[in-house]
Amino acid sequence: MVKNMIMKKTKTFSALLLGMILFMTSCESPEDNISAPTYALIGIAAQFADESISTQQFTPKQQPPFGDTIRIQFPRYFPAGSSTPIDISNMRITATIPVNVSIRPKLTVMDLNVANTIEVINSDGTIDKHVIIGEIEK
Repeated sequence: MVKNMIMKKTKTFSALLLGMILFMTSCESPEDNISAPTYALIGIAAQFADESISTQQFTPKQQPPFGDTIRIQFPRYFPAGSSTPIDISNMRITATIPVNVSIRPKLTVMDLNVANTIEVINSDGTIDKHVIIGEIEK
């Protein structure tokens, strides 16, 4: 009777162990979605933080992928045809990025008279550093 009980427990333990081994080895990791972009700043634009001035967006002349420095071009006078020099000290920055890519610090209002450094954190964990600066055309 005791021998029977030990055999029964051994069979139960063996079955559970086999089940756990099968469960652990049957799990597989999902494949990478190679069609989804995993990195890159797709686009960037600046507009006046005070929308009563204008809602026009200014973009860099360079095309993505952007290098280390992103120069956003502005006309010398704004609105066009006026003699009012443009003020780029209070510009709202927006960016277009793929899913699972983030930017730090968060894009807000920036003074584009000085260099502003941002980091683009790609979905694979790599970090691209960019410097954003305004460039007034002469």
